[in-house]
Amino acid sequence: MITHSKKAFSMVTAIFVIVIMATVTALIMNVTGKTIKETTQQYQKEQAALLARSYTEQAILYALHYDRTANGNCINQINATFGDGITSQVFNITTNIQYASNEAQLDASNCENIARWADNGTAGFNSSLSLLIDVYVSYKDFDDPSAAAGVEDRNITFHRRTLQKL
Repeated sequence: MITHSKKAFSMVTAIFVIVIMATVTALIMNVTGKTIKETTQQYQKEQAALLARSYTEQAILYALHYDRTANGNCINQINATFGDGITSQVFNITTNIQYASNEAQLDASNCENIARWADNGTAGFNSSLSLLIDVYVSYKDFDDPSAAAGVEDRNITFHRRTLQKL
């Protein structure tokens, strides 16, 4: 009779150890999944921030070298995509450029998308043409289940605004 109780005790102990190990394994898997998701989101946000900075600088270069007099207008928007969707994620970038200065500067520049303020005769900010650049970088979250289903309205958008004096 003693032999049967030892076997039963060993079986109960083995089942208890298996349950504890399964619980610890599930906890480790849960923490690992959350860590991977957080790392992925951080990577996507950093990539969007770097793209926004890069396209801000591109907008400044385009505005500086765009011949407003010959074309009779100003460059107001730049649209681009980054990534091919197969080997890398697709980021949609929209850059809006607004021009700001006093009346004399803006009339000479032929710009339509402008902000005007009165010339108070002081040198400095009012005496030159300035750019207000808004860069929007939108992308899909890797871990969003509706992104795989093709839902378009679930994009994350990173926004950067820059004021640049020309």
